[in-house]
Amino acid sequence: MSKLKGSCLCGKVSFEVASSFDKMFLCSCDQCRQITGSAFASNLFTAADQFKWLSGGDDIANYQMPGRDISKSFCRTCGSGVPWSSGDGTKMIVPAGSLQGEPEVAQMYRTFISEQPLWSSTLDQVEAHEGFPS
Repeated sequence: MSKLKGSCLCGKVSFEVASSFDKMFLCSCDQCRQITGSAFASNLFTAADQFKWLSGGDDIANYQMPGRDISKSFCRTCGSGVPWSSGDGTKMIVPAGSLQGEPEVAQMYRTFISEQPLWSSTLDQVEAHEGFPS
């Protein structure tokens, strides 16, 4: 099976993972929008034994929301989201944007669309540019 590499923005934290993922969730719930600062979180799920840290384990910080099953792991230097383990340790949740390359995804889901902000529901209609518009 082929593998993908991934990292944080500054490169201190890096990992390798099998390129085939069980599930991808594009979640628009209020908490995922707040924790990512975006319209939705894009997280891939894979078995823990398909994942390996390459560097930066000591550079990872974790936030666990008290009383909720909401967490985030991030690089202490640049703040980029990095993978984290599920509560039972059987899965790794990988922020899709941290990967270098295109993953293969068995099932994709858009979740909590009732909490999706109106400004993000028509993004396919917004004028697209390959870089900054002039």
